[in-house]
Amino acid sequence: MGPPGANLFIYHIPQEFGDDELANAFQRFGRVLSAKVFVDKATGASKCFGFVSYDSPDAAQSAINTMNGVQLGSKKLKVQLKRDNKQNKHY
Repeated sequence: MGPPGANLFIYHIPQEFGDDELANAFQRFGRVLSAKVFVDKATGASKCFGFVSYDSPDAAQSAINTMNGVQLGSKKLKVQLKRDNKQNKHY
């Protein structure tokens, strides 16, 4: 987890993306500390959402400005700041 304002919540991640593909898609905006695609524990299938954490809020804002609404696969990404006051809600 990065500093406040540097953590993104990403929806509509392509089904075939794993953690590495997610990190690769977002690394051009800054140093990615972590990238996690959530998967269904029973089936192993992607839930098509996840988190990317950067080392700076500027990198996160740049990623939002560029990647929100971008089409990857058949869906358009929804990229927003993760609310820091609701940490670990989705685990």
